[in-house]
Amino acid sequence: MEEFSSLYAALDLVESGYEIYPLSANTKTPPKGHHGYLEATRDRDTIMDWFQSNPDYNLGLRLDTSRLLVVDVDIHESAKNGKDSLMKLQRQGKILPSDTYIENTAGGGLHYFFKYVGAKTRKVDNWPGIDLFNDFTVIAPSEINGKPYTPLDGRTLADVKLAPQWLVDELAGQKVNGASEHAYTTRLKKYTGRLIDELVSGTSSGNRNVWLTKVTGQLFASGADPENVYRLVQMVNDNFVDYPLPENEVTKIYNSILKKEVKRIGRSTVGN
Repeated sequence: MEEFSSLYAALDLVESGYEIYPLSANTKTPPKGHHGYLEATRDRDTIMDWFQSNPDYNLGLRLDTSRLLVVDVDIHESAKNGKDSLMKLQRQGKILPSDTYIENTAGGGLHYFFKYVGAKTRKVDNWPGIDLFNDFTVIAPSEINGKPYTPLDGRTLADVKLAPQWLVDELAGQKVNGASEHAYTTRLKKYTGRLIDELVSGTSSGNRNVWLTKVTGQLFASGADPENVYRLVQMVNDNFVDYPLPENEVTKIYNSILKKEVKRIGRSTVGN
């Protein structure tokens, strides 16, 4: 990868309104001390600082704030060849538009980019060798083991097309892997299932404290051991809150709810 090529690409992307973040050289993972797509930005000064100090960084693109969806077609395993799955979908009349923005990946696969407005999702092997995600992705000119991500036919993100309706329906849960996800959730989802869904859905920076206070109370209400509640709250904050709260804030929220639970249980015991 040419020196500063990630920086130049990053500046072009933010000029077009996209949010980017750094990845360690030759990898898909954030550098130590960074928080991946949760710290994606359009601030040019921040980006200059990242990539001028580390010109060999790879480049990540935040998808959800850009209203983008990626269909990742892998060919890593013969038993899960994404191109074979594409052919099967085509025979069912489910065709991915070939005139959208597409990248060749470092692993020899393809990333199809589409415009998409929907809930944040990451479905691995939705079909054999095909992943669907709209949270984040590595993007050109990143390299893995000397093999670059490259736009197909010189295309840019200005060429992105709308996601086809059959794919939107798939992500909406009308039909996933040949089974009705809606029927499954209607039949089986109970309190714990709804709680897990809410935890994984996460929240944005606007209401982090209020949301984390609520889910901490819900975790206590599930009957979980207090120590496990604290571990889960930390994990949820680190992984599902956009711009995670500082650890002391998480501890403060936990201790506040814990005190209320201790008082509540004490009153209940006296009442019995």
